[in-house]
Parts: sequence; structure tokens; C-alpha cells
Amino acid sequence: MSLSIHDIHAQLTQRYANDDGVRVELIEGLTPAVMVELEEYGDLDIIVASSGEQIVVSTILVPASQVKDVAGLNAACMRLNPINPLSNLGITTDADGVENYVVFGELSTRSGIDAIDEEIQALAANTIDAVEALRPYFD
Repeated sequence: MSLSIHDIHAQLTQRYANDDGVRVELIEGLTPAVMVELEEYGDLDIIVASSGEQIVVSTILVPASQVKDVAGLNAACMRLNPINPLSNLGITTDADGVENYVVFGELSTRSGIDAIDEEIQALAANTIDAVEALRPYFD
């Protein structure tokens, strides 16, 4: 059975109902998504989106406008990516044309809530590790 974004929202809301350090919010729009804010990781916002047969879990690493050495950061990201378990690094452009470096992971919509939550937690930890490793390239 495939999970819709509304199923994921309901299950994550239930999972974190008694955890004051985690906030779960459904973001309605053309493509609904779930935002999970993790206090333990400095109020890091993780976005969970679902499309077709894929669930994407992502967060912004750094806005591209805050990178002082693009070539150096890109090379460092390529070296970090293979040793970053369950997460990838990339660049996205939002609807306003703003580029961001992101950390992301992908799962099947047939994944259960335990696997989705594991991806959220791994992504948060990997993002903090990536920020620390890549900080010399940021303004």
C-alpha cells in the first residue's frame, strides 16, 4: 500500500504527538508537503514530499547566495556525498529562481512510517555533519 502525503502527515503527527521538540505541519498547495521541525537539530526544517512512487525528504543546507567559494564547495560536496549515509547533496532552484544547496533522501511510497522517520532523523544528523564539514565555504 502506498502512503499519500496526507497519510504521512497523519502518521507523523501521531508519532510525535507527545514530543514537544518536534513540530509536524501539513503545507497545502499545488503539491502538498509535510514540514517537520526538529528542535534537537537547531529547529531544522525537514520537508517531506510525495510524487508518483517516490517520497523525497529534504532540507536546505545553505542558500547559494551565501557560498563564498562555489567551486570549492561543489568539489567538497562531491567528496562528502559518497560517505554521507542515506542522504545526498544537490542544488535546487525554488519557484522564485533562488538556488539552494540541499541535503535530500528518497524512498518508495510503499515505505512504512518507520522508514520515513528513519530517513528524517538520518537526514537531520547528516545535515548538521555537512554544515560542520562544509562551513569554510560559506559566507
